[in-house]
Amino acid sequence: MTPGLTHKKDILIDKKNRKIRFSSFIPQKTTMQLVVVHGFSEHKRCYYEMAEKLCHKGIAVHLLDLPGHGLSDGPRGHIDDFQDYLDDVHLFFHSYPHFLKPKPVFLLGHSLGGLIATQYCLQQKPKIKGLILSSPLTGFCSLTSVAITILAKIIARNNPAYLIAKPSGVRFLSRDPKKWEGYRSDPYRVRTISPYLFLSMGQQSRLLQSRASELNHPLLVFYTAKDQVVSVAAIARFFANVGSRDKTAVVFTEAMHELFQEVEQKEVQEKMWVWMNERL
Repeated sequence: MTPGLTHKKDILIDKKNRKIRFSSFIPQKTTMQLVVVHGFSEHKRCYYEMAEKLCHKGIAVHLLDLPGHGLSDGPRGHIDDFQDYLDDVHLFFHSYPHFLKPKPVFLLGHSLGGLIATQYCLQQKPKIKGLILSSPLTGFCSLTSVAITILAKIIARNNPAYLIAKPSGVRFLSRDPKKWEGYRSDPYRVRTISPYLFLSMGQQSRLLQSRASELNHPLLVFYTAKDQVVSVAAIARFFANVGSRDKTAVVFTEAMHELFQEVEQKEVQEKMWVWMNERL
């Protein structure tokens, strides 16, 4: 742990009686806070390095393991109800003991976490200074998703919780070779997905597109033209339709899906920090 930072951990019990794990990185002097919602297969530890760096800029960073991810309870790669994800984000905002309520708050979501964070903003309208999305799931990428959708619908008729191997290679996630072995050996990464969850992600993405005009929080979106996990065209369409008058898109030309684990991660963090400061 870097000197001058405090790392706090806690457990909250959600509506389904699951233990949801949280972590906070808090600097000696906090100017603002960032709540991070990770993507599918990820967990809060994926953002520890970023959290420490942001702490040096006076940002307290709060992280959670979504149900079925990391150290939180729940079957790996499955959720009974997509609303559970939103409820556990809400749990943080209203029950987390290390939340510094007087300080300005920003909400960050990556991939599936971007879908969750945006749906949460539409549903609960939290008092945040801005919403930041990284490669948000606003639609799946490529014909591969069509084949998986058909397969998922067939399996879901009889066993919606049946687990299918997750079809995503490490080179679709980052160009940084140092990250590849970490992806492969990380024991906390989810490597399967249920038909119900996959279909719910598609359904929720379509719902989000239909409600884009209702989103009025200040918005910063990072995405990459070479993403092979989520649809680039869907992100661009969502961004164009967002109702907020304060919206910024930053498009990378060479990066892959996980921008906070990419070669450009320092640039992403710097642009995010500048944008947040401008909205204090």
